[in-house]
Amino acid sequence: MLRFAPIFKDHLVLQREKPLHIWGTAPEGSLVTVAIGSVSAAAETVGGKWEAVLPPLPAGGPYTLTATDGEMELTLSDVMLGEVWLCGGQSNMELVLRDAAHPGELLAGCEKSDVRLYHVGKRAFFDEQFYAEEEASTWQLPMQNCCQFWTAIGYLFAQELSKKLGVTVGLVECCCGGTSATAWMSEENLQSTVAGQKYLADYENGMAGLTDEEANAAYREYCEYQNAWQERMNAYCLENPRASWEQACAACGENRWPGPPAPMNPLRPYGLYDTMLSRITPFTLRGVLYYQGESDDQRPDDYETLLTSMIREWRHDFRDPALPFLLVQLPMYAENGTAEFVNWAKIRLVQERVARADRNAGLAVILDCGEFGDIHPKEKRPPAHRLYLQALRTVYGLQEEHTTSPLLRCAIPENDGIRLFFDTSGTLELRSKDGFEVCGADGEWHTAAPSVNEDTMLLTAPEVPHPVHARYAWYNYGAVSLYAQNGLPAAPFNTQY
Repeated sequence: MLRFAPIFKDHLVLQREKPLHIWGTAPEGSLVTVAIGSVSAAAETVGGKWEAVLPPLPAGGPYTLTATDGEMELTLSDVMLGEVWLCGGQSNMELVLRDAAHPGELLAGCEKSDVRLYHVGKRAFFDEQFYAEEEASTWQLPMQNCCQFWTAIGYLFAQELSKKLGVTVGLVECCCGGTSATAWMSEENLQSTVAGQKYLADYENGMAGLTDEEANAAYREYCEYQNAWQERMNAYCLENPRASWEQACAACGENRWPGPPAPMNPLRPYGLYDTMLSRITPFTLRGVLYYQGESDDQRPDDYETLLTSMIREWRHDFRDPALPFLLVQLPMYAENGTAEFVNWAKIRLVQERVARADRNAGLAVILDCGEFGDIHPKEKRPPAHRLYLQALRTVYGLQEEHTTSPLLRCAIPENDGIRLFFDTSGTLELRSKDGFEVCGADGEWHTAAPSVNEDTMLLTAPEVPHPVHARYAWYNYGAVSLYAQNGLPAAPFNTQY
């Protein structure tokens, strides 16, 4: 029987001005013709699947999208041509409007926004429920009863972008809390790198000696325990907001997250690549908003390989070698007793390196948007706005002023200090003098005094007469001192890497 792929439903948004990949299933050998407006394309069904490519079309709508195999015709109504962005990553992308700061304010008037959203189902394995939920999936219109469950960052980004461009913006929400980048990569891709092989080995070792059924049974038992634990933890934290993590766990019991390795565990390597991402490729996109990295902080030195490999694979799968990726750099975060760690600082540095090395990538610096003790900062307007600014500059070629954060360009020893040169929109601004350090040839770091001269900075320290390296904000959580006059914070840096 002729069918569209599940993502093609009434109210869908198609990407304007790019070739449109439309696909589905049909009887073997049948010729399927797809049409929208006055244009059409045909494709033969091979292996039960067909894929037609419509030519680029301008923004507009509503249109009707049809598909026919000569015996049966399918019709989708209220189809818009506009801008389509995928919202990827983990829980900070997943955090919904009703759980963000000021939900009433954010949701007010959402019905008037020209934004639509498609949720990709968050099931980690294929079963009857998976296919039933996928079939029931819809493109949602911006009504409060729907919008409250939309990604807050994605919606706020799309709302601003729609107003600017005057077109409908469609969001494809494909994210899941707690996920490593490896959950969003194929097994073959992971096997191709040493970094990926480590994650595969962890999973295989955890599954050693267990059948899939036994591992899944252990995971279901974990879910029952963890759900009850979370209820206890929520109640305890409400009554004891100043308690440390250790105190909370002593009162509520062991936190067993992320659970045992199992095919049912959504956090396993390549799992959500199979059950989520692959179900929507090669849907035509304008770009990707990607907020992830927290769950790879135990292996920060491997993250550059993972992130680069993942971006390359997604571009291949979406049939777009120049597909833009806008990355959200991790904000400040630490729990009691963990503030001295620098694993998040390393992840931030990788995110900047990957973005700067890729002409079709951008970086939203949100260093000043973190919250001590809460890995999920509730104020999502600044991250969304900074992604919007990156989209204007990187994707749409609207070279508006004040769209970028200061990024270190180079560092040169100068007299008894080290001078730092920045790529920045406007003059640098110091809001405090905290977070700057220098080291000499001995590698010992010392607090440095900063002084700003337009787009450069000089760092000096009496203990280091001849500094060779400089770093700023090299901690998981601490002061955010350096900004541009546009109000955007500088990205942290460490010239030793």
